[in-house]
Amino acid sequence: SKEVSTIKEENVNLEKTVKDLNDKLSKQEPKNNIAKEPSIKDKSNLYPIYTADTDTYKKQIDAYIYIPKELELKQKLDTLAKALSEAYFDNLPIQVVNIKDVDNKKVAVINLDESSENQGISDFSKLKGSTWATKYFQGSTGGTITSTQLIETMLQRDYSGQWIDGVKFLYKNKDCNF
Repeated sequence: SKEVSTIKEENVNLEKTVKDLNDKLSKQEPKNNIAKEPSIKDKSNLYPIYTADTDTYKKQIDAYIYIPKELELKQKLDTLAKALSEAYFDNLPIQVVNIKDVDNKKVAVINLDESSENQGISDFSKLKGSTWATKYFQGSTGGTITSTQLIETMLQRDYSGQWIDGVKFLYKNKDCNF
Protein backbone atom coordinates (compact mmCIF):
# COMPACT_ATOMS: atom_id res chain seq x y z
CA SER A 1 0.00 0.00 0.00
CA LYS A 2 0.97 3.61 -0.51
CA GLU A 3 0.79 4.31 3.24
CA VAL A 4 3.33 1.58 4.05
CA SER A 5 5.78 2.77 1.40
CA THR A 6 5.48 6.37 2.71
CA ILE A 7 6.23 5.18 6.25
CA LYS A 8 9.20 3.09 5.00
CA GLU A 9 10.54 6.13 3.15
CA GLU A 10 10.18 8.31 6.28
CA ASN A 11 11.93 5.62 8.31
CA VAL A 12 14.88 5.56 5.87
CA ASN A 13 15.14 9.37 6.14
CA LEU A 14 14.99 9.25 9.94
CA GLU A 15 17.68 6.55 10.08
CA LYS A 16 19.91 8.69 7.85
CA THR A 17 19.31 11.73 10.11
CA VAL A 18 20.19 9.69 13.21
CA LYS A 19 23.38 8.42 11.54
CA ASP A 20 24.35 11.97 10.48
CA LEU A 21 23.77 13.30 14.00
CA ASN A 22 25.76 10.46 15.56
CA ASP A 23 28.62 11.17 13.14
CA LYS A 24 28.57 14.86 14.10
CA LEU A 25 28.44 14.00 17.79
CA SER A 26 31.41 11.65 17.59
CA LYS A 27 33.48 14.38 15.89
CA GLN A 28 32.86 16.95 18.60
CA GLU A 29 35.55 17.24 21.25
CA PRO A 30 34.54 16.70 24.85
CA LYS A 31 33.52 19.96 26.48
CA ASN A 32 36.69 21.90 27.32
CA ASN A 33 38.83 18.78 27.02
CA ILE A 34 37.69 17.84 30.55
CA ALA A 35 37.84 14.15 31.38
CA LYS A 36 36.96 12.31 34.57
CA GLU A 37 39.52 9.62 33.71
CA PRO A 38 42.61 10.63 31.77
CA SER A 39 43.16 8.45 28.71
CA ILE A 40 45.95 10.47 27.11
CA LYS A 41 49.33 8.74 27.24
CA ASP A 42 51.35 11.94 27.81
CA LYS A 43 50.04 12.96 31.22
CA SER A 44 52.33 16.02 31.44
CA ASN A 45 49.68 18.09 29.64
CA LEU A 46 46.88 16.97 31.95
CA TYR A 47 46.02 19.32 34.77
CA PRO A 48 43.80 18.23 37.65
CA ILE A 49 40.68 20.13 38.56
CA TYR A 50 40.26 19.93 42.30
CA THR A 51 37.29 19.92 44.60
CA ALA A 52 36.88 19.19 48.31
CA ASP A 53 35.28 16.24 50.05
CA THR A 54 32.01 17.51 51.57
CA ASP A 55 32.63 15.63 54.83
CA THR A 56 36.36 16.14 55.43
CA TYR A 57 37.02 19.23 53.23
CA LYS A 58 40.15 17.39 52.04
CA LYS A 59 41.16 18.37 48.51
CA GLN A 60 40.63 15.72 45.87
CA ILE A 61 40.93 15.51 42.11
CA ASP A 62 37.53 15.69 40.43
CA ALA A 63 38.56 15.75 36.76
CA TYR A 64 41.43 16.49 34.40
CA ILE A 65 41.82 19.02 31.62
CA TYR A 66 44.20 18.76 28.70
CA ILE A 67 46.16 21.97 28.04
CA PRO A 68 48.67 22.13 25.16
CA LYS A 69 52.20 22.64 26.45
CA GLU A 70 52.91 25.35 23.83
CA LEU A 71 50.59 27.79 25.60
CA GLU A 72 52.04 30.62 27.67
CA LEU A 73 51.47 30.46 31.45
CA LYS A 74 48.72 33.12 31.34
CA GLN A 75 46.93 31.18 28.58
CA LYS A 76 47.13 28.00 30.66
CA LEU A 77 45.60 29.85 33.61
CA ASP A 78 42.91 31.30 31.29
CA THR A 79 42.11 27.75 30.12
CA LEU A 80 41.78 26.50 33.71
CA ALA A 81 39.60 29.50 34.62
CA LYS A 82 37.30 28.88 31.63
CA ALA A 83 37.01 25.17 32.46
CA LEU A 84 36.17 25.92 36.10
CA SER A 85 33.60 28.52 35.09
CA GLU A 86 31.86 26.27 32.58
CA ALA A 87 31.99 22.98 34.47
CA TYR A 88 31.48 24.10 38.08
CA PHE A 89 30.25 27.69 38.31
CA ASP A 90 27.43 28.10 35.77
CA ASN A 91 29.63 30.16 33.42
CA LEU A 92 30.17 32.93 35.98
CA PRO A 93 33.09 35.10 34.87
CA ILE A 94 36.54 34.06 36.16
CA GLN A 95 39.15 36.36 34.64
CA VAL A 96 42.90 36.04 35.03
CA VAL A 97 43.73 39.76 35.28
CA ASN A 98 47.51 39.41 35.30
CA ILE A 99 50.50 37.67 36.85
CA LYS A 100 52.39 39.96 39.23
CA ASP A 101 55.91 39.59 40.53
CA VAL A 102 55.77 39.86 44.34
CA ASP A 103 59.11 39.33 46.13
CA ASN A 104 60.37 37.21 43.21
CA LYS A 105 57.23 35.06 43.33
CA LYS A 106 54.68 34.85 40.50
CA VAL A 107 51.20 35.68 41.83
CA ALA A 108 48.15 35.38 39.58
CA VAL A 109 45.45 38.00 40.18
CA ILE A 110 42.05 36.55 39.33
CA ASN A 111 38.77 38.45 39.31
CA LEU A 112 35.43 36.76 40.04
CA ASP A 113 32.47 38.67 38.65
CA GLU A 114 28.74 38.17 38.58
CA SER A 115 26.78 37.33 35.43
CA SER A 116 25.83 40.13 33.03
CA GLU A 117 22.26 40.21 34.41
CA ASN A 118 23.66 40.98 37.88
CA GLN A 119 26.10 43.73 36.87
CA GLY A 120 25.80 46.85 39.01
CA ILE A 121 23.70 45.18 41.73
CA SER A 122 25.27 45.59 45.17
CA ASP A 123 22.31 44.39 47.26
CA PHE A 124 22.86 40.61 47.41
CA SER A 125 19.13 39.99 47.96
CA LYS A 126 18.43 41.39 44.48
CA LEU A 127 20.87 39.08 42.67
CA LYS A 128 19.26 36.60 40.25
CA GLY A 129 20.30 33.05 39.30
CA SER A 130 23.69 31.56 40.13
CA THR A 131 25.99 34.03 41.87
CA TRP A 132 29.32 33.98 43.66
CA ALA A 133 27.87 35.89 46.60
CA THR A 134 24.65 33.98 47.23
CA LYS A 135 25.41 30.50 45.89
CA TYR A 136 29.06 29.51 45.66
CA PHE A 137 30.41 31.33 48.72
CA GLN A 138 27.21 30.83 50.74
CA GLY A 139 27.68 28.84 53.95
CA SER A 140 30.79 27.16 55.31
CA THR A 141 30.60 23.97 53.20
CA GLY A 142 29.85 25.76 49.92
CA GLY A 143 32.47 28.41 50.60
CA THR A 144 35.12 25.84 51.50
CA ILE A 145 34.45 23.71 48.42
CA THR A 146 34.40 26.77 46.14
CA SER A 147 37.64 28.08 47.67
CA THR A 148 39.34 24.70 47.24
CA GLN A 149 38.16 24.38 43.62
CA LEU A 150 39.43 27.84 42.72
CA ILE A 151 42.65 28.03 44.75
CA GLU A 152 43.95 24.48 44.31
CA THR A 153 43.04 24.23 40.63
CA MET A 154 44.75 27.51 39.81
CA LEU A 155 47.82 26.81 41.99
CA GLN A 156 48.48 23.28 40.64
CA ARG A 157 50.80 22.60 43.62
CA ASP A 158 51.84 19.17 42.28
CA TYR A 159 52.86 20.48 38.85
CA SER A 160 56.63 20.42 38.40
CA GLY A 161 56.89 22.78 35.42
CA GLN A 162 56.92 26.57 35.37
CA TRP A 163 53.86 27.80 37.26
CA ILE A 164 52.59 30.50 39.60
CA ASP A 165 53.64 30.59 43.25
CA GLY A 166 50.50 32.23 44.58
CA VAL A 167 47.03 33.43 43.72
CA LYS A 168 44.98 36.46 44.79
CA PHE A 169 41.25 36.50 44.13
CA LEU A 170 39.21 39.64 43.66
CA TYR A 171 35.42 39.96 43.66
CA LYS A 172 34.16 42.60 41.23
CA ASN A 173 37.76 43.91 41.00
CA LYS A 174 37.95 44.50 44.78
CA ASP A 175 39.35 42.37 47.63
CA CYS A 176 37.11 39.37 48.43
CA ASN A 177 35.10 39.62 51.63
CA PHE A 178 33.45 36.20 51.70
